[in-house]
Amino acid sequence: MKKLFRLKNFYYFTTGVIAIFVGIIGGIIDIIQPQSLVQTATHLGYSLEFFYLLGVFKILGAIALFIPFDKIKDLAYAGFMFDFIFASYSHYVVQDPTSKIILPLIFLVILIISYILKEVIKKQKLIQEQAQN
Repeated sequence: MKKLFRLKNFYYFTTGVIAIFVGIIGGIIDIIQPQSLVQTATHLGYSLEFFYLLGVFKILGAIALFIPFDKIKDLAYAGFMFDFIFASYSHYVVQDPTSKIILPLIFLVILIISYILKEVIKKQKLIQEQAQN
């Protein structure tokens, strides 16, 4: 029981990092488009309309990570995965510093940990329910 409690806490921490920093804050920044985002979009060769839509999807993805429907959660995980991979690749293509290339990959690792923990917790719950029956 303690192990499941610790797993849940770590799951909520990793999921919260993605949801808050990338989903909510990142989504809002993409939507309000401060000058720093405009400069980044121009540097990467993306239109600002792309970032507006990306921001909406990030916020929806952050919300989806905390709703109780696994298929919708899985879509959110996939969406964030694509976001991190393409962000890293975009910075690589324009020969940005390594730190800008690696940062999205760090978030990808956190996302993968969150996803694995979600699956482990789901299996642990099933085992507990079967043991009680």
